[in-house]
Amino acid sequence: MTAIEKYKVTTEAKTYLGTPKRTTMTVKNTTPRPRWHPSPTYHLKAPRGWINDPCAPGYDASTGTYHLSYQWNPKSCDWGDITWGHYTSRDGLTWKQNTQNPVLEPSEPYDDKGIFTGCLHPTGLQGEEGQLTVIYSSITNLPIHWTLPYTRNCAGLSVATSTDGGKTWQKSEQNPILEGEPEDLTVTGFRDPYLAEWPALDEMRGEASLYGFVSGGVVDGGPTVFLYAISPTDLTQWTYLGPLIDLPTGFSPSGRWGGDFGVNWECVNFMTLHNESEERPFLLMGTEGGVKPGAKEGRDQWSLWMAGSLEQTEQGPRIKPEYSGILDHGCLYAPNSYEHPITKNRIVWGWLKEDELTLARRESKGWTGYFSIPRELFLYTVENVTRTLTSSLAEVGCIKATENGRGSKTVQTLGIRPLPDLQGLRRDKPGYWKNIDSDANLGKLADTHTGSWELEATIKVSPNDQGLGFWIRHNEDLSQGTAIHFSSQSEKITVERSKSNYEADVEKDAVSGPFTLFYSDRNGSEELEKLHLRIFCDGDVLEVFANDRFALSTMVYADTGDCTGLSWFVEGPGASETVFESVKLWENMKEVVEVDEPVIYERSQL
Repeated sequence: MTAIEKYKVTTEAKTYLGTPKRTTMTVKNTTPRPRWHPSPTYHLKAPRGWINDPCAPGYDASTGTYHLSYQWNPKSCDWGDITWGHYTSRDGLTWKQNTQNPVLEPSEPYDDKGIFTGCLHPTGLQGEEGQLTVIYSSITNLPIHWTLPYTRNCAGLSVATSTDGGKTWQKSEQNPILEGEPEDLTVTGFRDPYLAEWPALDEMRGEASLYGFVSGGVVDGGPTVFLYAISPTDLTQWTYLGPLIDLPTGFSPSGRWGGDFGVNWECVNFMTLHNESEERPFLLMGTEGGVKPGAKEGRDQWSLWMAGSLEQTEQGPRIKPEYSGILDHGCLYAPNSYEHPITKNRIVWGWLKEDELTLARRESKGWTGYFSIPRELFLYTVENVTRTLTSSLAEVGCIKATENGRGSKTVQTLGIRPLPDLQGLRRDKPGYWKNIDSDANLGKLADTHTGSWELEATIKVSPNDQGLGFWIRHNEDLSQGTAIHFSSQSEKITVERSKSNYEADVEKDAVSGPFTLFYSDRNGSEELEKLHLRIFCDGDVLEVFANDRFALSTMVYADTGDCTGLSWFVEGPGASETVFESVKLWENMKEVVEVDEPVIYERSQL
């Protein structure tokens, strides 16, 4: 049987922020949880229950401590009763759970329905050193959803401070510092504050300030982010400057290379990324209400980015979109980022959803959802580009291609890659294969010894290939497994999960996103760049990165213990021209969570 016969690429929530469900998950110390959902080694999750948005990521330079909070329902593996949990780290790699209980939870009339997403500022409310402040969405009424009439002032802004490095937090007596949305607007949403310096906006306005974003949209308008100026010496005073962007509903300028910016935004971040010669403002956002190809009904949320230019208008500061793309082509949502104050790296975290599992399955394993590995964002630039594999450069809407006067172009896009510091999780030397000739179409590399590993590959690709990639977590005869597949002809990376397990109630749809390679002029000769893949497999979590400009996250559930195989494959007439120049495999990855007391969950009967 050929590789192409063994593998077939297929082409292929509405989540209400509703009334909290008072479901209680029983926690006992006697019954082990089911082992075919292995606990991750290097992905963060809640100690129990439901996790969603990363909150208040940052680095406190005064103590050398990283902080990362998260929306958490410790009572159930479903959404509801949202509180905050909190991790700290000394190196940004290995983390300690602050407590087995929430550090912030509903307790006052202004936040009695939930502590939603927020941000961190490394001073006190008046700029005091040695303190920390978090700003969060304080919820007074549910449900909240862009399809429902919005209850005015149901989501205000509140603050809490810590004087002991984040171990405990005190809510301010001035809460809420904002009761809700601007008075003259009818909104589809107003939540998820983000606070940071923005020197480019300071320069345009002619004054220094901190800037705050609150994400949402305007009824009969479109998605937007509401811009505020904040004094560094009084974080409770937010001065409204207006919406930063004016977009119609369903704005989709980049075709299949970008996304539909939808009706309502969540978790918008701003930043300025730069290279040696220029800088560019970027926005990250979670979008709701747009058309998402291949998504099931109600699952219209995805994470996008936009590059643009700042402009001063009669109505106030605005950002003009120039090009845009997809931050993650899979299940990552609610991105939250910060600039490291020392290294100046832009670090982003995201929530990895588990939409594939029923609530019964989630409760049986004791948790739902994960955080992505930390990723670095940067301004990706490549010189002397002449063309892509198939599409014209003009069709690739997620790039900016500029004539360089030499008959070729300079290409820019958002760069995204695993944080380089993650190499510190590699305990041992890698397994290593080089110059694998692909005449055989299919070849086994290894049986992995653990469910947590990292693979890095450099592949010389033939443009005539129908497909190439890796089978992971497969059994001996490939009747079960998952394929990571790149097609030169369709310019697409796909994770094909249809044979990943035999469970009828676990969704196994293919997950894919557009990706192409560039031809460049190298001293008068046209050369195709090589495909560089980095694959992170950790328990049920899979993250795939390509050439520092593509990311896809998903879940792969393997229900049998013999799915340990790792193989390469090539399909099509160009197979003999493809060379796997280098493949490295790291196993025995370092645990990233320091566990003081393990929590063992009661297993529900499925």
